[in-house]
Amino acid sequence: MVEESDSVGEGSIGRWCINSDSTGFTFADCLTGPPGSELAKLRNHPITKEFLAAGDGTVPLRRAGEFLGLVGQEMNEVIAAAPNGRVLKRHRAISIESIGTGWRTLIRDTETGRERTIDSRNIVLATGASQPAERLRREGVAGVKLVERYGPKLLQSGDVLSTVGFAAVSARLGSLGRSPRVAIIGGSTSAAAVAHALLNRMPQVAFGPGGVTLLHRRPLRIFYPSVEAALKDGYTEFGPDDICPVSGRVFRLGGFRLDSRELIMRARGIAGRPPEPRLQLHRLGEDDAASLAVLDNADLVIAALGYRPRALPVIDQAGRPVPLLAETSPQARLVDNDCRVLDAGGNPLSHLFAIGLAAGFVPHGKLGGEPSFRGQANGLWLWQSDVGGLIVDAILSPSVDQDYVVEPFDLDRWEPVGAEPVALVQELEV
Repeated sequence: MVEESDSVGEGSIGRWCINSDSTGFTFADCLTGPPGSELAKLRNHPITKEFLAAGDGTVPLRRAGEFLGLVGQEMNEVIAAAPNGRVLKRHRAISIESIGTGWRTLIRDTETGRERTIDSRNIVLATGASQPAERLRREGVAGVKLVERYGPKLLQSGDVLSTVGFAAVSARLGSLGRSPRVAIIGGSTSAAAVAHALLNRMPQVAFGPGGVTLLHRRPLRIFYPSVEAALKDGYTEFGPDDICPVSGRVFRLGGFRLDSRELIMRARGIAGRPPEPRLQLHRLGEDDAASLAVLDNADLVIAALGYRPRALPVIDQAGRPVPLLAETSPQARLVDNDCRVLDAGGNPLSHLFAIGLAAGFVPHGKLGGEPSFRGQANGLWLWQSDVGGLIVDAILSPSVDQDYVVEPFDLDRWEPVGAEPVALVQELEV
């Protein structure tokens, strides 16, 4: 395992000042198993008990980061104690190069600058995601480029939701001396999370009616645990293709959950929820002049347009860069439905996998999910269960490497002796 920070597993999730859209039960689920399993001792940890007490409710991402750090530390010890295992913290993965029988990963010690290589048969990228500034420069709304028209007052959602960024935004809005106006562009969980944080975590900022506007292109869907629960609330905005065939849940992947769900339901007046007059919803694509008026009059414009995968440069055997599908457009996915990284032509790269935020994996088959879903499925439970298992099965499958025989690994030389181990590259985020 190659990890840029000095802590395995936590990533950057603990830096966000919002609550999760995964339940307490979801986080604790990774600890289930036999009494003697590697993570069993964490079941009585105070954070675990806190998450179990939260149950089907949300938990602060700050605490989620601490919990994942604990899990990561246990996994660190498991890997480091294995005869062929090694955890290289404070090392950054620079690139991966095809060597015919697998991959060669160039890594750099972040303290000394020393560079080395690791040869492996398989690589799993868990390198997180980002909101590239160059992507934002290409984004347009209502016929105008966001950066060109709103640059001085334009921020990305990631800049707002970090603990430091949120404090800066709070001070900025609080200094206006009047009720501020904020426009949020996006219809995803991130967009709703920004709106919820602005309205509920800034007690010193007094938003007036319509002070926060959520501008969205697609309908805002609501998650329900069952068709019966949805109909009981009078929610009928779904059809057969919006129901997960495995779980029976309505908008299992595309619906808002927890804090975001409650806020959108209030804004839309669903199920008799009390209104939230400070939030107004505005559908893009129906009246460009009205959309521009909202943006022009806003004191702050926040782009919540999603994340892009943070992959590594890939090099072929001839030393040439291999363009990836994710680099071809702002919406292109990094992986296929088997979590294999795709080249620019949509062809899977053998023995190169990726997992995590913005990778572009879409559940299918036994993993469930509504057939109507379009977009990225980003869920902790998926990564820690079915999707993680999918990658493990692919790596260990005899049909993949029928002639592969596990042989010793020389840790002192950091080079394989005979067959190669798996290199898991994890940088900054999970």
